Amino acid sequence: MGEVVRVLLLKDSSFSLNPPDGKVVYITSESKKIVEENLLRSELIDRRIPYPLLNPLQTVFHKLYRGGNALIMSPTSSGKTLIAYLFMRNFKGRLVYTAPTRALVKEKATELRHYYPKDVELRTGESIFENFKGPRAKVIVSTYEHLAHAFRNASCWTQELNAVVVDEVHQVSKRWVLEEIITACLRWDIPMLCLSATLPGFEELAQWIEANFILQSEWRPVPLHREVRKLVEFHPLKISEESSQEDIIASRLLNALFSLRKREEKVILFVPKKSMGWKILEIANEEKIGIMNQTLPFDTEEQREPEIAFHNADVPKEEREEIEKAFRDGNLNLLIATQTLAYGVNLPADRVIVMVRFFARGGKLKSIPDSLDILQMEGRAGRLGIKDVGYSNLLVYGAKEKSLHRELEEALERPFKTASMEEDESQDSLSFFLLLAHMYEEENYWNYLRRTYSFRKVSKKTVEEVLDFLLRYHYVQKGKLTEKGIFCIKTGMPPTRFEEFFHRKVLGLELMITVRPLLYMKKFDGLFEFLRRKDRFEEDLELIRAMLLPCGKACLKDNTDQFIFYVEGLTVRYSNLKNPPGEFSYLGTDVLHLIRTLKEIDLRGFYSFPPLEVLKIAHSVKYGIKPEYASLSGIKGIGHIRANLLKEALEESGRKAPPILSPVEPLLENLKDIKELLLDKLVHYRNMSGERAKEELTKVVRIIQNNRKGYMVDDRILLALGLFSIGPQALGMNRRELVDYFLNQGSL
Repeated sequence: MGEVVRVLLLKDSSFSLNPPDGKVVYITSESKKIVEENLLRSELIDRRIPYPLLNPLQTVFHKLYRGGNALIMSPTSSGKTLIAYLFMRNFKGRLVYTAPTRALVKEKATELRHYYPKDVELRTGESIFENFKGPRAKVIVSTYEHLAHAFRNASCWTQELNAVVVDEVHQVSKRWVLEEIITACLRWDIPMLCLSATLPGFEELAQWIEANFILQSEWRPVPLHREVRKLVEFHPLKISEESSQEDIIASRLLNALFSLRKREEKVILFVPKKSMGWKILEIANEEKIGIMNQTLPFDTEEQREPEIAFHNADVPKEEREEIEKAFRDGNLNLLIATQTLAYGVNLPADRVIVMVRFFARGGKLKSIPDSLDILQMEGRAGRLGIKDVGYSNLLVYGAKEKSLHRELEEALERPFKTASMEEDESQDSLSFFLLLAHMYEEENYWNYLRRTYSFRKVSKKTVEEVLDFLLRYHYVQKGKLTEKGIFCIKTGMPPTRFEEFFHRKVLGLELMITVRPLLYMKKFDGLFEFLRRKDRFEEDLELIRAMLLPCGKACLKDNTDQFIFYVEGLTVRYSNLKNPPGEFSYLGTDVLHLIRTLKEIDLRGFYSFPPLEVLKIAHSVKYGIKPEYASLSGIKGIGHIRANLLKEALEESGRKAPPILSPVEPLLENLKDIKELLLDKLVHYRNMSGERAKEELTKVVRIIQNNRKGYMVDDRILLALGLFSIGPQALGMNRRELVDYFLNQGSL
């Protein structure tokens, strides 16, 4: 590992943009003396840096980093993108910057283009061309999943990597794919820069990644003023005899939001769970406060100028992006959020308010959110160059303020953990890591496992149990991967999830129930929150649960019930759903990977998935519609709600949907006969007035008329199937040629 340089950047450091000024104050492990120096002028280092001075963090990194792996823990918005560039400048050839989410990857790609104007390429898995065209750019900005897929499939560009920047490295405690990436870099001696805002067990991670340079920062670009108070100090805005405890807490929080906010401040209120956020939004609506969200678990009547919004993983993608833009641009200044925002896109605020709820477990007080999440949330407080100070208000419920102070003091002293060490994840991840170990080292698989962090902490007995599972179900034989093992590596499928797919096939469950385990990366847990208050929900849920009876608990554990509720199209009957919520609103990319998975299953002879069935499955998942009516969703611009309205009207009139890949034009004839049924569905399912229903019907007719010369198939799905079936030559085929090709493969 060589000499290790440790640096502590002290909070006495300073930095200002206008005028450019400041100093860096730090201690190194070598001298152990406080060093105070001027900040470095950017023009003396690289004219592409768009700031006159490096800030204290950037200055000390540039002065003291001398190569090898580096680990940096520094508050949010402390200029870590420029740190990444200063790191990358030390290496020639291809470089990778990897981050946890597509939104963050796109954000970082934009920032890195300041330094590499024509040499940055995105790799997020969203483009179906990525698997067929190697990257040309020097800098690849990638999601964790895409980089891991490239490593395990030995993509040509991973053989040329000279350095990797891992952003949000604390995600290794939540995402086991990140442990796979770090292990790959260690195995092939690819230098890494690992970045984090908050990270318990910092020293353990540093040892694992064999860091030569370790930088911890006490300095914050915008000073934080923290205040801890009791939530009960804020009176509920309104209560009644029917008010639940959650109602009262939500009402107190809404009062706190308006009481603590100063004029013109941008404020984020973090809540410990989604139901609390929705309750606050509902009270705001009752108080005549304009809300920006459209898809809600409650009904609204009046449309007002938006003043407040709720940001969480269950908000439809389109709405979530609109909320983020409005908050960033200053058109929305009040935001309720769950902890997903703290770990997601960068939305700085002047003030963050965090409700911290304490409860007893095992004789000890625990908090939601925990102290680590609180520190991450506080990272959103402060807008550099706009306000001199960021504010944090921590509102305690269920304990005294001193309990929270103690929690925060101990936050970074916890032991380091990876996702693979968590009980919910361990079987999936450990079985996959054992496959990787056999792929790389065959019978000497422990050589690979020793490089990981998790297997240092896992008992040999556990390893033997997982290995026995792989042997028993024929993923490994005589130290080598079988066809099933190779399939799992190629697709990223944990063997445990693939076995669940086989189990459901054997039980003879309906097609989409068996497909659910293949979408192993999706939780599908965000639908029922929006539906459970509606009168018809229990009746609809009974129908779904009856379909799942032979499956048992496994179908509830992985939320197959919510997934099937969606693909059955029952959501069309819930007028409060303007768009499919959460994960259900952005399944387009996942569907492309599902097509590849189904093709691999078919090609390897595990089960037969003819092309037309693959098309039906893909449309069913992406648009939330029964496979037998999937062709309706292939009409460009029709969407989930309108496709299911057509399905309901056709089904009630005793008509079948045209087959997938059919021309659209004949559907216009059917449309004449089901117009009255469609109007009735719009009135009763979508809660529209007669006039509004007629307007919507006109839009549906216009969409179909505009597509009358086309085919009932989603173009991206069709091309993806072409690429995974035919290969790169599909790129040179037009839609008609691809349609003819698959129709000639034979019908179902």
